[in-house]
Amino acid sequence: MRRDLFTVIQLGAGFAFIFSAFNSQGLIEVAVLRKKAETAPETGITTNSGYYSLSIIYFFFTFFNLVIPSIVKKLGAKWSQIIGASGYLFFMLTFLYLNVYLLYFGSAVLGAGAALLWAGNGCYLVEISRRNKMERNSGIMWAMLQSSLITGGIFLIYVLRSGDLSNSFNFIYMAFSAVIALGIAVLIFMPNNPGQYASGQQNEDLDHSIEEQLIPPESDNTPVVDPSFGEQLKSMITLLLTPNMLCLAVLFVYSGLEMTFYTGVYTSCLSATLPLKAFSDLVIPYNALLIGAGQIVGGVLTGPLGRLLRLRSQHIIFLAFVGHLTAFGLVYLCLPYDSTVRTSDATTYMAPTLNLTLIISFLLGVSDAFWQTQIYVTIGQTFKEDPVNAFAIFKFFQSMAACVSFFYSSFLYLPSQLLILIVGCLASTLFFLKVKLEIDSTSVEAVREREI
Repeated sequence: MRRDLFTVIQLGAGFAFIFSAFNSQGLIEVAVLRKKAETAPETGITTNSGYYSLSIIYFFFTFFNLVIPSIVKKLGAKWSQIIGASGYLFFMLTFLYLNVYLLYFGSAVLGAGAALLWAGNGCYLVEISRRNKMERNSGIMWAMLQSSLITGGIFLIYVLRSGDLSNSFNFIYMAFSAVIALGIAVLIFMPNNPGQYASGQQNEDLDHSIEEQLIPPESDNTPVVDPSFGEQLKSMITLLLTPNMLCLAVLFVYSGLEMTFYTGVYTSCLSATLPLKAFSDLVIPYNALLIGAGQIVGGVLTGPLGRLLRLRSQHIIFLAFVGHLTAFGLVYLCLPYDSTVRTSDATTYMAPTLNLTLIISFLLGVSDAFWQTQIYVTIGQTFKEDPVNAFAIFKFFQSMAACVSFFYSSFLYLPSQLLILIVGCLASTLFFLKVKLEIDSTSVEAVREREI
């Protein structure tokens, strides 16, 4: 196995450990803290502390993306990920010493760490990717990352079958903390300079050695001057105002909206739909398993199987478009219109059943994987000269959209939210195709110039 491919798998494994804990925690945080508000009022926790914690996370995640690029350039992509992941560990540990102020501080630390983690991850993935390998590598990493929903769902099913969330509180968060620590350990053992393995200057697989890496390694003789915050912000704004980035910003916003929907709004609708109460709280982890399965299938289709099936980016985005519209349509037909804001048994066009919700979850998972991997690929192809700023802009818009979406989800009925998602899905598809056409035409012109 090539060293660059092994490193991509190592990167995916580290993220799988970290997010198996964090994503599982996200599914139960509101419910757990509501119970703590009743049983441990001395902690200062209220029934809304879970929502406040989530809002703080995305608030700091959003605005730390403005200063992250200069930090990533100074720390390097690998250590940015390690330090960022440590914020997740600190957040989990706050639950073992639960106090409302410590919880909110831990949420802020996690939000800042998430900005550092994801900007570093995008940069590292571009550095390790040889030319034409970005789709494969992003697909592999995304599939391994989203396997966390499978393991997290299984863990929650075990806990809910064996006991109560309140009684298992300390055990759950000790397990989450240990798993995140394991993920950080995996990241520590990654190479500091992944570009050396992407350059093809290895003895293994010499027949591939002529493949160029996506980002050429910098010369050691070139002096590095760290830009000031003002210069860094100016370069981000300059990049944002380019035509391709303005188009992609629509995709970034939509990715935040649909991520909020399948991670928070959809699961809350399931728990609020009275006809599904026969399955108790298990309806949430069951659907988490199918979302995870969809994410893995989407990652595999855009990664190892993508080239075998000759799937181009346009094909993948079309499948994402159809998958999301189908899922949104089924949600509209089978879930009560007011299930976003209250427990409801309002009349629906189709009877809500567990099997139907599982189909919707799979479609949401696989479509999200298609969108996310193609965003990574497009950024890597279009902004390979400045990937840190590009990924920071991506995460800024995505997290800002998540902030807004979590806010309006507390009072906006389901049909209105689905309409926003449908319009966003259509606009994102059109703007993606525009950017892809621009990339392809530029590539053709470059080939013609070389031939001349």
